Amino acid sequence: MKKTLVIAAVALAGLLVSNCQKEAAETSRNIYIALGNSQDSAKVDIDVPTYADQNVNIAIMEQMSEQFGGTYEGDYADCDSFARFCAQRYMDEMKNLRDEFEDFDMGLPFERSLTVKKGYETDKLVTYNVQTYEFSGGAHGGTASYGLTFRKSDGRLMGENTLLAVRPDAVEWNEMLKHGLMEYFEVKNETDLEACLQGVEMYDIPMPACGVSYGPNGMDFVYQQYEVACYAAGLPSFTIPYDKLKPCLNVTGRRLVEE
Repeated sequence: MKKTLVIAAVALAGLLVSNCQKEAAETSRNIYIALGNSQDSAKVDIDVPTYADQNVNIAIMEQMSEQFGGTYEGDYADCDSFARFCAQRYMDEMKNLRDEFEDFDMGLPFERSLTVKKGYETDKLVTYNVQTYEFSGGAHGGTASYGLTFRKSDGRLMGENTLLAVRPDAVEWNEMLKHGLMEYFEVKNETDLEACLQGVEMYDIPMPACGVSYGPNGMDFVYQQYEVACYAAGLPSFTIPYDKLKPCLNVTGRRLVEE
């Protein structure tokens, strides 16, 4: 009897996992495009929205296009066409770069890539994690990584626009950013943190240039290469829990995280 119950429980668990995976898969679809020649290569690996409301899908794709240059002139409902456009644009840009600086061409292969993966999702929002990479010669390539959060009711891009324009306490806000960076660099005081950063005053920590995004444990802050520190520092990042952020959220932001 116990063996039968165990088998039944395992089967039920497998069914639940399968159903959950199916439900998750129904909200997005993956598109992978790879182009290349003897010199250059481009890859685009993106998850695109497949919600029941096509207007939401189009709104999300339109804003993604704006994030990646805003030059796509096709139908935003045609996600495959958008992915191919991005890959071909990368190829064209690398060719133009070679043509412009042909006297300095060292024969190294150029590479561009774009990865967009669906991450955190609730009944109110969905976050896509974006990563780009570019190598066009030199000592090393360049990468960027950040999140894009969209409101599922209408596809509106949500981020820093959900924070109060004037923070309730500028000093307290600066302290949250400072402590987040201290956690990333694993230091315990301002002096050690200041040694890790470049061109940043401890009393005026800047917001990330790429904005912020919503995650499972709070709002995610990611600084890009050279933004506040040297290349070797990577991408300084941290998460501020929602309970700490609530006093800094405007009405739009609070409604996104309310139960």
